[in-house]
Amino acid sequence: MFQKDERPEWEVLIQGLEKCVNETNLLRRFNNEVFAGVEIRAGNHCINAFNALSEVAFVEEKTVIQSFVETKTGAPWGLQRISNEAGASGSAQAQDFTYSFDDATLGAGVDIYVIDTGVRTSHAVFTGRATQGFSATGSSVDGDGHGTHVAGTAGGAKFGVAQGANIIAVKVLGDDGSGSSSDTIAGMDWVINNHNKRKTQPGFVGSIMSMSWGLQGTARSVDEVIIGASEAGIHVSVAAGNDGVDACGSTPAQLGGSNSSVVTVGSVNIKNEVSTFSNIGKCVDIYAPGEDILSAWSTGDNIINFLSGTSMACPHTTGVMATLMAQDKSLGQDPAALKKKLLATARSDKVTGSLSGSANLMLSNGVDGAIAKRLVKNYVVPERSGSPAAQAMKKAHDTRELEKWIVVSDDSPLRF
Repeated sequence: MFQKDERPEWEVLIQGLEKCVNETNLLRRFNNEVFAGVEIRAGNHCINAFNALSEVAFVEEKTVIQSFVETKTGAPWGLQRISNEAGASGSAQAQDFTYSFDDATLGAGVDIYVIDTGVRTSHAVFTGRATQGFSATGSSVDGDGHGTHVAGTAGGAKFGVAQGANIIAVKVLGDDGSGSSSDTIAGMDWVINNHNKRKTQPGFVGSIMSMSWGLQGTARSVDEVIIGASEAGIHVSVAAGNDGVDACGSTPAQLGGSNSSVVTVGSVNIKNEVSTFSNIGKCVDIYAPGEDILSAWSTGDNIINFLSGTSMACPHTTGVMATLMAQDKSLGQDPAALKKKLLATARSDKVTGSLSGSANLMLSNGVDGAIAKRLVKNYVVPERSGSPAAQAMKKAHDTRELEKWIVVSDDSPLRF
């Protein structure tokens, strides 16, 4: 590095050091209004000679700089896909992937409202961060499992993205996974009021409504409530839908793209291919892992399950939104700015398959864990019979000491 007021010509400078002329290679020059210097490759015996020059402030050996990336092993493939440039490879149902991140708070201070079939808030993955918020049915029990699975992907320990965020259950769908537009509006009404209460509380960062459901067609009332919530500073992520058609034809997916600050999420598999079931088109903002996703299940506090669908891609995005908000508090109640940041952080041109006008953006948390692709492993799937719930309950009763996690089924059925 040269002295502050010095801007010497390197060629002239090196000629004064006869013993080092032929042993020094110039790699790079730096010259701006703040500093000037050069990067060189030289023998150790030349260091003293350079330091002795009046134009030189100091000579320093190049050092390696590393970002403060942390990792968690034993993660599902989706967490590696969003935090690794090379993505993930091998069996999508393996549980030996790696989640990389650079902010250990992982969404702390963010409220994630899971507007769904309910959430089993006592499940081990939520580590005491999940609470019951609202129920349109009179019961807070998740008799379907969909909402608990979504919540686990958004913010559960081990399986989720924002592992420090608050999970708030908003039950608007019944135990068969269906509900009415009026119940959905009632749930969002409660969220808006609760968000306004939370804004004055210490440690609060912001709110996200995560909605892994959709209508067959459109509903103006639902769309306008969602837009109103977004304009009130509540972030919104929605599933694109599983019909393999244009997402612009249904509520709430049609609110994505350039239409609003709502984020509409399509699905990809472990090979980065657009899922055959995923809705596509210009209303889809981003793609995220949505096939063979392992997460929490509602039949027990240590039960987990595989599901597939844009419903599973949506909470991955919800989780990344929460982590970005926690890292930059100015995004906490600015949906437009967060959506811009989310799309800028995404990895470009990673998705293959038909996009039909949507941007080729793969969800990313902005971290590259630098994990190389690996060879595909072969897995033997044990024979199973009976319903997923029956399998889990039988295993629980037949085993004196429960495994830490019990996988209900590896069938990975398609959900909205």
